[in-house]
Amino acid sequence: MSKKSSKKKYTTQSKRTIKKFSTQTGQSVKKISTQTTNPVASVEKNAHPPKISVIVPVYNVEKYLPECLDSIIAQTLSDLEIILIDDGSTDSSGKIADDYAKKDARLKIIHQENHGYSYSVNRGISLAHGEYIGLVESDDWIEPTMYQELYNNAKKLNTDITKAMFYNYNSKAMPSDQNHIWTGRPGIDLRRAPSGTFTVTDWPEIIAFHASLWSSIYRRDFLRPLRLPDTAGASYQDFPFMISLMTHAKSISVVKKPLLHWRNEPDQHNSTSGSGKKLLFMPRNTLTALLILKKSGNYSALKSAFYAQAFWANWDFILRITPKYLREYFDLMCEIFYDIWRESDYDFRFLTNSDRRYLKLFKSRRNYLKFRLFRAGYNFAKSIKK
Repeated sequence: MSKKSSKKKYTTQSKRTIKKFSTQTGQSVKKISTQTTNPVASVEKNAHPPKISVIVPVYNVEKYLPECLDSIIAQTLSDLEIILIDDGSTDSSGKIADDYAKKDARLKIIHQENHGYSYSVNRGISLAHGEYIGLVESDDWIEPTMYQELYNNAKKLNTDITKAMFYNYNSKAMPSDQNHIWTGRPGIDLRRAPSGTFTVTDWPEIIAFHASLWSSIYRRDFLRPLRLPDTAGASYQDFPFMISLMTHAKSISVVKKPLLHWRNEPDQHNSTSGSGKKLLFMPRNTLTALLILKKSGNYSALKSAFYAQAFWANWDFILRITPKYLREYFDLMCEIFYDIWRESDYDFRFLTNSDRRYLKLFKSRRNYLKFRLFRAGYNFAKSIKK
């Protein structure tokens, strides 16, 4: 295949991807708008809005949900609206949520058929009445002062997005490494973010850091027009949404301390666990994010940080995916990184030397056999170290 015909194919696929994203987004809004006959929607229009609406999507997390809810209820900022979207849980998660709501009137429980993470979050956003909106995943938990500190910072600086640092928690790790502060790779740390307010073009590192939608609060009027891509059962929907949020925000700030515990354990059975076909949503949503970035007009300023995050986010998954879907994942990776080999101004400043070597495997689809051999050796060496 010539470079010219190859590029035409990539462009056509990319257009289909963004069209799908737009269509799905529109559908999610339509679905949500017809299902708001619930306690949350009945709040009087003239009632004083809560300072923050906290959205908690829930699906089969009975093991972790009490710890999550206890941490939200115990916030030093008590003026909260807590919206739990039970996405058709088949364990006792729904009952746990109902029991908590009986004890605390701030909790509003929505039970629905299973539609997936994006649909649940989008529905929560549509139902929220708070001045700001936050998101907590139901297997995580937060520090008692998280929302007070984020709210104070957001009000003081009048920001669209106010973000906190977070801990990476793994109870299966060695005790000294179970709960450590997350930093990006290599050494991209939110403590290095500008003081006060900034935009994403002022500090592109925030894209390379981590999507982490759940470590921030968002001004409601800013957030509501935007939506996660509504792909049920998908992985990595937060990356295109993060790119949309960051490129739309006129003001961002960072609270430079960890305020949330992100549970990242091997037995969670979340959307990015396993090795099956659903992992293909990772590169597909990365392509969606890339097209959003290009459409924003900030591609040149942000592409170095974007491609670094795209590589880091997909690397572990393409090494893990079952051989049946490896070729498709590989081709999608070649499509994601197609432009960087043809742009003379692209720099690799966020990537290590090892990252750069691995990235070159996706320079051409003709490298597929080479990548298969590399993957086999890489995974074998990794298994020996364990």
